[in-house]
Amino acid sequence: MPFSQDRFRELKADGRLPSPSGVALRLLELLRQEDVPIEDIAHAMQADPALSGRLIRFANMAFSGPRRPVVSVTEAIQRSGLDVVRQIVLGFSLLAHNRTGACRSFDYSRFWSRSLATAIAANSLCLRVRAAPAEEAFSCGLLADVGSLALATLYPKEFAALLDAHRGESGRVLAESERREFKTDHAELGAAMHEDWRLPRLYVEALQHHENPDAAKVVQGSRDYLLLYMLSLAAGIGSYCVSGEIERKALVPGLVLMAAKIGLDADVLGTGVDHVVAEWREWGKLLEVKTQDVAAFEQHARPPEAPDPDRTKPQPGAMAMSILIADDDPTIRVTLEHLLRQQGHRVAVAVDGREALTLAIEVKPQLVISDWVMPELDGVALCRRLRETQEGRRMYFILLTGMTDDEELVEGFEAGADDYVTKPLNARVLTARLRAAERVIRMQEETQRDTENLRKFATELALTNRRLQQAALTDALTGLPNRRHLIERLNQERAIASRNQRPFALMMIDVDAFKQVNDAHGHDAGDQLLVRIAALLRQEARVEDIVGRLGGDEFVVICPGANLAMGVRLADRLRQSIAQFVLQLGNQSVQVTISVGVSQQDTAPTVADDILQRADAALYRAKREGRNRVSGLSLGNPGAQASK
Repeated sequence: MPFSQDRFRELKADGRLPSPSGVALRLLELLRQEDVPIEDIAHAMQADPALSGRLIRFANMAFSGPRRPVVSVTEAIQRSGLDVVRQIVLGFSLLAHNRTGACRSFDYSRFWSRSLATAIAANSLCLRVRAAPAEEAFSCGLLADVGSLALATLYPKEFAALLDAHRGESGRVLAESERREFKTDHAELGAAMHEDWRLPRLYVEALQHHENPDAAKVVQGSRDYLLLYMLSLAAGIGSYCVSGEIERKALVPGLVLMAAKIGLDADVLGTGVDHVVAEWREWGKLLEVKTQDVAAFEQHARPPEAPDPDRTKPQPGAMAMSILIADDDPTIRVTLEHLLRQQGHRVAVAVDGREALTLAIEVKPQLVISDWVMPELDGVALCRRLRETQEGRRMYFILLTGMTDDEELVEGFEAGADDYVTKPLNARVLTARLRAAERVIRMQEETQRDTENLRKFATELALTNRRLQQAALTDALTGLPNRRHLIERLNQERAIASRNQRPFALMMIDVDAFKQVNDAHGHDAGDQLLVRIAALLRQEARVEDIVGRLGGDEFVVICPGANLAMGVRLADRLRQSIAQFVLQLGNQSVQVTISVGVSQQDTAPTVADDILQRADAALYRAKREGRNRVSGLSLGNPGAQASK
């Protein structure tokens, strides 16, 4: 069943809860009375010189401003106020009488050292953010985690087992096991004790939730909000003080983020932490609480190195993005960088708008998060400059701003911004904005991939079409233009001849006795012969001549600018080259000849078939006259003829 007030009263009556004793109890009794003279309280306190000295020390520390130092107990009580004195007496008394205990796994020395640092930090922070009276914040910080001390006192063996099982884990994880084991947790039990000791209600609620402030239902910017995050930051500084160097460096980004929530930048935080460390060491000597040397905050606050991509990965389903941060405020830069790296994103950082513009061109981030107000180039000007470039138009742009005026926001959107986030930063809101940006970036990249795929497909299709067209116009065996291609080129040459008033010659070539080669040596040998003849024709023809295969053993050569006589001479040169060629087939040698018919196209328009028929007729005459010959007929002048 849940922890109840009846159960708390039972524990209190049983005397098992940590409580003050001796002089402290008498003082608390006096402080509960109305109209008790301050002199009586001072007289009772002086019975404990150590407690008196601690109260005077606190009174001089807790109040800021140029005041005369407190030197007497009476003055310390007057300056602090009776409520604060009650809390201070309570806290110091608990510390004095609970330095050790029976819980073997509970580090009593570390507990009080951290509590003292938390108290000093709470006091120091309240002097800056004014969330509550600084003197009250000290005692609240000192008692912030008293619930853990209570569990160690009430259940030493059981609590030791839980501490061993959850060593190194957060207080929230430990609290879940505490509730299963003890029907309460250290935060809930501590809140009951705070209320019983009459701490202000405002503090009781803040202390109960300070380990997990994001889960508390408080209005952002309210006094409750500032007090809650102030106490959470104070507890973080307490942990920072008692941790080792490696742990301390890991805590810094969280402290910076928490400080940003209450309006403190990294420089102010660093100065404050160093001051807390110095005060903590002084108080440690006074209260006999163990402290340690701590290096300057600046040394731990250096920007983190790029994470190992195998260790830092985006959340399941999320996309790791390349992000550029542009902000002149070191607090915002460190906070954003830590948050984004934790989510697995790749981060580049710029300290002003001009550096951001240079980095954006170099890194080409998918997303830019830029402060509105910056030196060199402000966020709006940076956005405009990026939108003028092709790469910059694709970048998702988020403005960081403290402005909420509609006209100013409209200016940002008109400059090209996609979204904005208000300051102080809220991690949950920023994460939600990043998810929205991720959806847009993912869609943009998918669209770009689709466009690139379409472009690639179109290129491949065009290439395929060219190959198909080439295949449709090329003879598969010889690689020469085929009949279709030859007819197209023949028509082109006819048009040129008509337009330029110049003739051209056409050769029709046939391999003599080709059937005998096939019959004697097989069709493979015949194919080899045709391939070699095609190569020889291409080699011996002029550069401008077009050599092609009509089919079978017939070839055609178009000779631009040649008349019949020149065509016959060119044909005879080809005939002689072929006659000298010998094809070696195994142990046998094959020698062939060709017969050529030449036709001349005059300048008068004709059809392609007429030219081919005339060349074919000339070829037939060459074969009839004995083969291995050249015969020519003019199409424009049928009477004109030549032969060799």
